[in-house]
Amino acid sequence: MKKHLLLVLAVFAAAAVSAAPLRQPNPIRQHGKEEGMMLDLNKITLGTLNDVEEKKQYLSTVQLEKQRIQNYLLRQVYENAYTLYRRGDYQRAQEMAQTILSIDPNFTQASTLAKQASHMGAYGTTSEAEVIEAKFQEANRMYDSGRLVEANEKLDEILTIQPYNSKALSWKKRIDQDIAQEYSRRGNVAYDEQDYQRALDNWYNALLIRKDDPALVNKIAQTENLLRKQQVKDAMEEAMNYYNQGRFTESYAVFERITKIQPGDTRVQKYMSQLKDEIAQSYFTAGNNSFNIQKYDSAISYWTNAKKWGADAAYMDRLIKKARDAKEAALRRKQEAARKAAESAEQPEEEPIEDPLETVTIEGDATGQLQPGTSGAVLGPDGNTVTQGIGGAATRVSAEASAASRQKYIEGLDAFNQDDYERAREAWIVAKQLDPGNTDADMGLRKVEELTGIR
Repeated sequence: MKKHLLLVLAVFAAAAVSAAPLRQPNPIRQHGKEEGMMLDLNKITLGTLNDVEEKKQYLSTVQLEKQRIQNYLLRQVYENAYTLYRRGDYQRAQEMAQTILSIDPNFTQASTLAKQASHMGAYGTTSEAEVIEAKFQEANRMYDSGRLVEANEKLDEILTIQPYNSKALSWKKRIDQDIAQEYSRRGNVAYDEQDYQRALDNWYNALLIRKDDPALVNKIAQTENLLRKQQVKDAMEEAMNYYNQGRFTESYAVFERITKIQPGDTRVQKYMSQLKDEIAQSYFTAGNNSFNIQKYDSAISYWTNAKKWGADAAYMDRLIKKARDAKEAALRRKQEAARKAAESAEQPEEEPIEDPLETVTIEGDATGQLQPGTSGAVLGPDGNTVTQGIGGAATRVSAEASAASRQKYIEGLDAFNQDDYERAREAWIVAKQLDPGNTDADMGLRKVEELTGIR
């Protein structure tokens, strides 16, 4: 439907241009044609794009280009409609304005022109001054009642009919300043309430009008910095809460979000590196446990995830092959047992053959590096942890002591990441006293000993 309407617009535009408009004609493009503004979709194919996101971005670019061209054409047709209006051809001006609105209902100038052309067609050219005066009076009433935006819109209607009306231009400038002042006031109130995002929203609206206000630009820059610090602080608390609950992958995702807010934060990068190692180690341990109870598919899935999180790829590939071989061997044994059972169907049923348990010995960790924070917790299928003690046995401490020990470990980790090794050592010693089975604190203390030589 829009294609047909654009063809109609092109006909209108051609007719209007041939009618020798009163105003100066628009400059003619010397290089290229209008259709050259379009992307050549026959020459550029989506097959050369690498992934779904690139294809989405490309299609979005195409849509934006089409919208830009449509807006350009509508603006050209509007200029011709206005020319017809000034020449007194109200019927054709109204028809062209209505055609524009059928494509873009939000084209406010076309809406105003259509109404005015209809009015002038009914009452004649002598009533234009009366229409303008009535709109001025309405704008004045709105301004006096504090309805600044609506008063501004009414002035826009006047300027649609008479673009160089000095009175309307003067009023509009004054109202724009009043609107900017109100946005600035609202921003100040929000800032005092420490609602920095709302303050910025209002100040940016004011800046659209007061483009050359250095004081406003400075306030925005300072508040952007405060908002960024507030967002980082809140996100750090969220990430540490996830970590304390054993929800490692969610904690890592929050840290990633922090790097987008504040790139280059070395403290966050340290957390992410240690957390990534811990996730890899947890998947590695979970894969080992699954293998030991002959859940080979789960073991393969866990070790594959461990590899994604940075575990030694060659080692994980060997374990995955071992699990696949064990799965095939178990399947062959079952098939052989079924065949023998079928051959001796008339004989008494034999006891089912059980697969021998095969174990994997863990040496070090999945990444080949000892890092503070590499615990004996394992990840479940949802990426969260299942608490496990040393050697697979549950540590016999109260829940309160275990939680307090974990909190002390996190305090020590925070100090360690700030290179405050003495405070980290003290926190991890307390963590060990609360829960002797806290392997995280053990590894942290060993790392501090390596770095400082203090036992």
